[in-house]
Amino acid sequence: MSSQDLIDIIEHVNDDHGEELLSIAQVFIDERAERASLLDVNDQGLKLQLETPGGRSDHTYPFAMTGEAEDKILFLAYQAMVKQRKLPPGTRTRYFRFLARETLSPNMVRLKFATDRPLPANEPGYAFLFGLKALRPTQKSGVEYSEMPLMMRIWFRGMLSVMKRLKPATRRKLLDSIYNKSKYYTLRASFAQEETEEAQSIGWVDVFTHGSSPGSHWARNLKPGDMVKSTAEYREKTDHVHVGKALLIADETAMPALASVLEEWRNPMPPDIILISEQESEQSYIDPALIPAGASVHRIIGDPDKRLEEIDKILHSLGDIETAWGALEQSDSKHIRAYLRSRYALGGQRNRVRSYWKREAVMKEAV
Repeated sequence: MSSQDLIDIIEHVNDDHGEELLSIAQVFIDERAERASLLDVNDQGLKLQLETPGGRSDHTYPFAMTGEAEDKILFLAYQAMVKQRKLPPGTRTRYFRFLARETLSPNMVRLKFATDRPLPANEPGYAFLFGLKALRPTQKSGVEYSEMPLMMRIWFRGMLSVMKRLKPATRRKLLDSIYNKSKYYTLRASFAQEETEEAQSIGWVDVFTHGSSPGSHWARNLKPGDMVKSTAEYREKTDHVHVGKALLIADETAMPALASVLEEWRNPMPPDIILISEQESEQSYIDPALIPAGASVHRIIGDPDKRLEEIDKILHSLGDIETAWGALEQSDSKHIRAYLRSRYALGGQRNRVRSYWKREAVMKEAV
């Protein structure tokens, strides 16, 4: 980490995360702490100055994980605030501890996580925005610090007054790169656990891996004990497909959501289902036992650049459609929505065919 990055992190944490620092101090160092300031941070740990009724004192505290500095500080703060039950109501940030990986098809993997907060149950398509990196446990102990040189500390103090006047977006310009790679992945199933300090829920997150994309690399390289962070959640709207003749469409990226929809199926009318994959073997992800009796299943297998032609043939062959849900590539989903709007007059509430990925973005990743 460069000296400039170090200053940015210290300034940002002290300015914007005072409550989190105080929680770290109270839980891990001294419960009497009334104020805490970050003095220094390196790969091994952080150095805090605490103010207690007995006066000021400096303390070091080792990190238990490897990763980027601010990530480790915020994870430590999250742990402390969970212990204090101080997380704000409705907070979207949560951490997941990776347990194990299971291969479901040649390119679909199931990531099994534990988390210290309840997970939604029976909500098809519920997704978390995961940062595509991980904090990894470390066995290192002890913290050695190199104090910032005197002139740097003088410059740092002077810059504080300037930095405080900057807009948050400008001040965090360097730190934004830490969070520039995130992706939504679907919660396939959740299981409540007896409440302990370590976990309240177990979650299965199914990920379609393809090539060397950042998400695929992340999913394939997690190790048991790694901590991953989610900063947002998304609720898929699927209740509408349980009334009227439904069309369901999913490519490999949406099959986990589709499987959950079928698992909760309560529509007396069997749906039309279009399953799309580049390889035939990926179609096995959808368990035949989930398909409602009487449903028509149309399979498209092959070149992604030619699948729209096949989709059109199937759409033209269908009878009445009263409601639709699906998810696939952006331009394909847009084309299907327009077709359903034109032929069946399906409006927004009944025509939910969403984009889960962009062909152009995948092409850039492959370069």
